[in-house]
Amino acid sequence: MRVGFSACQPAQKESTTMQLPSFSLVKWFAAAEGRFDISLSHSDCEPLCVSDVLDEDERNALINYPLGYGAFAGLEELRRAVARQYKTIERDDVLIFSGASEAIYTFMRTNLNPGDEVVVQCPIFNSLRGTAQAIGCKIVEWRPSDEMTCAFDVSVLADLCNRRTKLIIFNFPHNPSGQMVSEAELNAIVETASRCDAFVFSDEQFRLLELPTTPRLPAACDLYDKAVSVSGVSKTYGMGGLRIGWLVTRCRDVIERAQEYRYYTTEMTNTPCQMLAARALERSDEILRRNQDRIAANVERLHSFAAQHDENLLLHLPKAGTMALVEQKTPFTSTQFCERLLDEQRVFLVPGESMGISDRLLRFGLGREDFAEGLDRLNQFLRSPSQ
Repeated sequence: MRVGFSACQPAQKESTTMQLPSFSLVKWFAAAEGRFDISLSHSDCEPLCVSDVLDEDERNALINYPLGYGAFAGLEELRRAVARQYKTIERDDVLIFSGASEAIYTFMRTNLNPGDEVVVQCPIFNSLRGTAQAIGCKIVEWRPSDEMTCAFDVSVLADLCNRRTKLIIFNFPHNPSGQMVSEAELNAIVETASRCDAFVFSDEQFRLLELPTTPRLPAACDLYDKAVSVSGVSKTYGMGGLRIGWLVTRCRDVIERAQEYRYYTTEMTNTPCQMLAARALERSDEILRRNQDRIAANVERLHSFAAQHDENLLLHLPKAGTMALVEQKTPFTSTQFCERLLDEQRVFLVPGESMGISDRLLRFGLGREDFAEGLDRLNQFLRSPSQ
């Protein structure tokens, strides 16, 4: 389904000062740096090496790769490779950024003004809400119908939106729960946005990592001219160190405002990292298949593990992406649970409180090779006398 619109309206002059809210999730990661051997919570797939994406001739070419300025919109070969992931997108509909976070920030700063009404799925990655909040937007929360599983009722969204709604922000596969909506429900979200003449901002960082029984959703940018899809190579491809992300939309005004803004900030993106990202996308079938297989195997491991510890753990099965929520039933809060696990077993987990959800919940990351070893250490922790 493709929905049209009358025009992409330019943003008014933005506020000159902005107080960003505390980023609790990143603070949790920063506080744990150097204190763990295994992470059971990272949201990326197993990190790739240069040798995983470049053959011998390409590695030799990398030695002589020019380190001069690149293109403002991004390397043409990468923009073409990104465009091939979508159905209606051309190279010029793609803008490359230094990670998806820069794309999120730039879009918000160039399209939102103080007082704009923004409907935000909650919980969601902090910058998707926090940037709009700092700009001074009126935040309307789209909360899950079940706070523990993070299942969302799309029919509720229509009641939250009206002609004042400027933007609808959502994320499927959902971070941190791995939950999904159906294609019909995604179309309903787009129809709601169209009725309100609102922008759609779809965080699609975990798209392409669906479990075998879960259908893949269309990209929002393929459904609606005022839809923006954001993704990158950090999560799906395990290349977070490259800091390569992209914004994709058929709305030319959005692309042009973002480019104009970047003339005052990063101007352009690291060219050797873009080259590596382009080579990874050329090998996407192989990389994605390997990552999907690993995630599916780790879901089974976690399912079995939670069943063995059902007095303490309840897994809310994910449908896609790299994450799952587990409800813990120990005498401790999840924050206390994670702190003790870190100190006693050098295993990293993220508690619900740092993500703005129940502090009975734990976020598990399913994309890493050492997941089974991490569960072994968690088993020792749960069976220790102190528990």
